[in-house]
Amino acid sequence: MMPGSVRREGDEAVIRFPISDLHTYRVVFAPCPCKATKSNATTELRTRIDKALARLEAGK
Repeated sequence: MMPGSVRREGDEAVIRFPISDLHTYRVVFAPCPCKATKSNATTELRTRIDKALARLEAGK
């Protein structure tokens, strides 16, 4: 299990985890390769999270 925390800050949920686990989270949020039907909303959310993590990993 990876260390981290989830908490509420006002009207936002904040997920914190060590930078050393950043790539692991990118793998977790990568698109699913299976052919099963998927929700467009879930796919879009996963893509947004992955892009944000990629920017962070790139140091931007």
